[in-house]
Amino acid sequence: MNQSSDDNRVPLGWAMTKLGNVATINPRKPKYSDLGSEQLVGFVPMTAVDADSGTVTKVEPTPLAEVRDKSYRTFATNDVLFAKITPCMENGKSAVVPALPNDRGFGSTEFHVLRPFRGLDPMYLWQFVRQQSYRDEAEGHMTGSVGQLRVPLDFLRDTSFPLPPLPEQRRIVGRLRKIDARREATASHLDGARRIAERFRRAVLSAACSGRLTADWREDHPDSTSEELLTMLLEDRPLSTGRRTSAQNGHGLTSEAQLALLPDTWSLVRLGDIIDVATGATPLRKNRDYYEDGTIPWVTSGAVNAGTITAPTQMITPLALAETNVKVFPPGTLLVAMYGEGQTRGRVAELAIEAGTNQAVAAVLFNAETAPLQPFIRAFFEDSYQRVRALSIGGVQPNLNLGMIKATLIPLPPLEEQHEIVRRADAMVQAADGWMARVDHTASALERTSRASLAKAFRGELVPTEASLAEHDGHDFESADELLARVGTTRPAKPAKREARG
Repeated sequence: MNQSSDDNRVPLGWAMTKLGNVATINPRKPKYSDLGSEQLVGFVPMTAVDADSGTVTKVEPTPLAEVRDKSYRTFATNDVLFAKITPCMENGKSAVVPALPNDRGFGSTEFHVLRPFRGLDPMYLWQFVRQQSYRDEAEGHMTGSVGQLRVPLDFLRDTSFPLPPLPEQRRIVGRLRKIDARREATASHLDGARRIAERFRRAVLSAACSGRLTADWREDHPDSTSEELLTMLLEDRPLSTGRRTSAQNGHGLTSEAQLALLPDTWSLVRLGDIIDVATGATPLRKNRDYYEDGTIPWVTSGAVNAGTITAPTQMITPLALAETNVKVFPPGTLLVAMYGEGQTRGRVAELAIEAGTNQAVAAVLFNAETAPLQPFIRAFFEDSYQRVRALSIGGVQPNLNLGMIKATLIPLPPLEEQHEIVRRADAMVQAADGWMARVDHTASALERTSRASLAKAFRGELVPTEASLAEHDGHDFESADELLARVGTTRPAKPAKREARG
């Protein structure tokens, strides 16, 4: 019968209920009297749930005896898995359970299992809990200690849940599936475009630092060489600091290709032979006098990811500067991250402010004579980034060291050619960065569209409602309230039929 909902928050024919009224949350562990110990069940670790696609990427067939008596979460085909622990929940790890051996599944205890009742489509339930807005709300209800925060069962059970008639649920799921397919295809194209832009950027820098980018310039300037520049740089170095790196073996961060392709008019020189390279320190954290009311900018390796450093990580006091190895470096200094988390190690940035650094950063310093070299040397370190990571030395977290950076052989073009290299490379890199920015803007718009589609789905705006179709065609329909009354609110859906035992 066509009936309206008493709740004006949902469309005609829908019902606003509690999630715990339409799904069993963490159902009891089943009995296994019908299965032999060696028969297979499915095992799903947290890593097998793909947060992007919302799918279980692999079900591991496992003998029942190996998992039956352990404290794994149990589930069945068409249950919905919802990661409850940080950061898996925030990242969107949730999925509908695919077909399982003997329809029995085991997995991480960090899953909540949602078993939909008859009349609730599992995919509709999954689409609801995967919403970013829902995960944001869940994050606000997490309990536990830092690093071990979890979504409590009561949050899921008490969630207000918009329930349409079953045929409408299926239409919503079908439309969202098509939207997801288009979104994934578009996202794949955007990823491809992003990779092309990044490859182009790397190719430009590689060509710039090996001489290929300005081969035509050298043809037009056959008499231009770097010999005079190199002589001047070496003569200007104080005897106390000059040439100490030249005896070291290897070529540091310079690539074999750069050595092989080095134009005859260029020179090779170790960075430490022409430019000072230094590092800083971290004032003792326990000493409040080093930090409270600090007036001196101080940065860590994480700041290098910005490319240009315009603000400090923290402020330190003059006492910290006087009593520790912290040094204050001038604007224009290049900072190379020798170690750091994620993609930090090997990054280079320019100081736009006067600041000290910690010991994880190598500071490449320039004076009046070497300042004209700074743009090309920065391009060299940007080109070296991938090699920096590959050549890093150390233990669990491979690191660079100050000696390696000082000993790096720098290709040295004539100064006029350096200016031309930087001019051309900057123009091309800016074009690649602009392309990347457009790709990122499109990706953000795609994500907003996807979220908007989900929001419309659960407001009854994505597909025609069952009530509107019934009115148009002149027939009755089963409302969500009637659906709940018919299937009951304590009767879960029957498990899928189990595979025949071999």
